[in-house]
Amino acid sequence: MYRERVNKVTKIFVAGHNGMVGSAICRQLKLDSSVELITINRNELDLINQTEVDSFFSKNNIDEVYLAAAKV
Repeated sequence: MYRERVNKVTKIFVAGHNGMVGSAICRQLKLDSSVELITINRNELDLINQTEVDSFFSKNNIDEVYLAAAKV
C-alpha cells in the first residue's frame, strides 16, 4: 500500500552553500516548504575532520546531503 508522506520535512545539508553552485542550490531549496535547509560555515565545521562531521550529522538528523564544497 502506498502512503504519501504527510507534513514530512526533509532536512537537507548543503556543504559549500556560499559558493556559486551551492548558493544556487540553496535558492531553489528555499522555495520548497517541505525542506529544512541546513548550512554551516567552514569555520564552524571542518569537513575534513570525521569526528566533527559525525557529531554534526548526529545532532541534526540530516536526511540528504548536497556536496557543492570545493577548495579553490
